[in-house]
Amino acid sequence: MKIIHISYGGPDRKIRDASGKEWKFEMHPRFGPAALDHQGEHADSQPAPRSPFWSAVTLWTQQGGVIGPDGFCIWKPEPAFELAHLGGRNYAIAGSALAEKYRRFTP
Repeated sequence: MKIIHISYGGPDRKIRDASGKEWKFEMHPRFGPAALDHQGEHADSQPAPRSPFWSAVTLWTQQGGVIGPDGFCIWKPEPAFELAHLGGRNYAIAGSALAEKYRRFTP
């Protein structure tokens, strides 16, 4: 008996990363996102580990996987935060109890 395994990856999605580049990808329920080429097949080379594509897809997933009326995935960038220097290589988020207690003030 011969057995054929078919793994369905899910519907194709479109997303714009932080730099504005448009990506087409599929979100496999078990293996996660995979970038697609223009024909809808898995791209021969996937985005590099530090590509803005990965942070966009990660934030989109964490924020509920909302898809807009134009068919693009909707996500919001993480808010930037300010760091307070504690001394040496040590920093804390400004406004935190740790930062208020140990902050080094420079003249």
